[in-house]
Amino acid sequence: MISKIQKFYRYLVYRIYHINNNDPEMKVMMFICIIHTCHVISVFFILSIIFNFDYPDLDKSELSLLALLFFALQFLIFFRPSKWKTYFKEFENETKEERRKGSFLVWGYIIFSSFSPIYIPVIWDAFFR
Repeated sequence: MISKIQKFYRYLVYRIYHINNNDPEMKVMMFICIIHTCHVISVFFILSIIFNFDYPDLDKSELSLLALLFFALQFLIFFRPSKWKTYFKEFENETKEERRKGSFLVWGYIIFSSFSPIYIPVIWDAFFR
């Protein structure tokens, strides 16, 4: 299971990097940060439902500091262009069918992840309140 998740992550980096050649490293980091931010927001929402707590009231400076810390952590953990070259070698010989299927999975994952902070509260409100 973990190896499939790791392979999908490598493929995600590979496909985002090769969308086009306009600053691909930053594009990968932008997509990964957006996806992980949406996951964190979704997890906080789910935990707030399960454990019945409210989000702390933070002012703009505290939120900005938390966001900078989160993005710095993302950068340190996931920004490894030298490692990405091994990912590219792994997937460079994919067929058109594999590429089409992989692109569908990657874009589905990006869209599903990006909208999770929106549809999880909507589903919760519609079915569980």
